[in-house]
Amino acid sequence: MGHQGYHAPVEDITKHAGNIDALRERFGAIKAASSHIAKDNEAYGLLCGWIADVLEGKHVKVDDVIAYVEENLQLVADTLRDAAKVYERMEEQHRGTFQAIESGVR
Repeated sequence: MGHQGYHAPVEDITKHAGNIDALRERFGAIKAASSHIAKDNEAYGLLCGWIADVLEGKHVKVDDVIAYVEENLQLVADTLRDAAKVYERMEEQHRGTFQAIESGVR
């Protein structure tokens, strides 16, 4: 029994890269919303305005983590697209080889 290999349709890989992009964009939206709250002393009301100052330092740390995650998600999406291009190129090369073999067998 031989190795069956993996079937990885290029369309599925490209679609997955798009899903990763969408996830990365959601992190960007979270970071943007977070920065508005952190900079707005009135976001917590008159009695709790001091919370903005306390959270400011936390927001900086969280923003660093979010930026790191965004960067890694971008790398993943780019790598998936590169892999899809390689698969597509290999399929095209092998298709020609198999067509030549098939026409030689007939």
